[in-house]
Amino acid sequence: MIAEARRVVLESGATTTVECWGDAGPAILCVHGISSSRRDFARLGEALATTHRVFAYDQRGHGDAETAAPMTLDVLAADLRSVADSIGTVAAVVGHSWGGAVALVGGPKIARALVLVDPMIRVAAGAFGTWDLRERLAALKIPTTVLLAGVESVVAAGDLSQASPLVRVETLHDHGHTLHRTAFERFADVVREAVPA
Repeated sequence: MIAEARRVVLESGATTTVECWGDAGPAILCVHGISSSRRDFARLGEALATTHRVFAYDQRGHGDAETAAPMTLDVLAADLRSVADSIGTVAAVVGHSWGGAVALVGGPKIARALVLVDPMIRVAAGAFGTWDLRERLAALKIPTTVLLAGVESVVAAGDLSQASPLVRVETLHDHGHTLHRTAFERFADVVREAVPA
């Protein structure tokens, strides 16, 4: 399946590229991690294109997106909303790592479900700020699946201990942080389960 790409203007006036696979079915919006791009989800888009519409976009400073400061979670969540507004109804937001944090902050306002792939729940001071999203996990009111890496996960022990009852956690023991690539079939199945066609 050939993907369709288009430019979208964000709330700040900066622009990004949004790519779409599939012509019909529920919309899934994917958010990549640091030092990646929308292309990180091309395989998922191709796998689900016959039953879903899979969208992925470049976050600020990545891929074809303009670099516009600041890159805080609140600003990135506003970018997520801008992309979602350009799509219409979003059934689920899928986020990996840093993108999982963005999905956790902005996704509940725009989607009916979340799939978080080894998400960055807590971060000490750094280039992209400091955050602790454990309270957001506890307050979730939409079905959420968290896929954890069994090897070198960025999720600390205890980060999910107070998660909402709507959060389901699955650890892929033989896979690392990029389990959406290394355990692709299971990852794709989890997305299909979260968003039935």
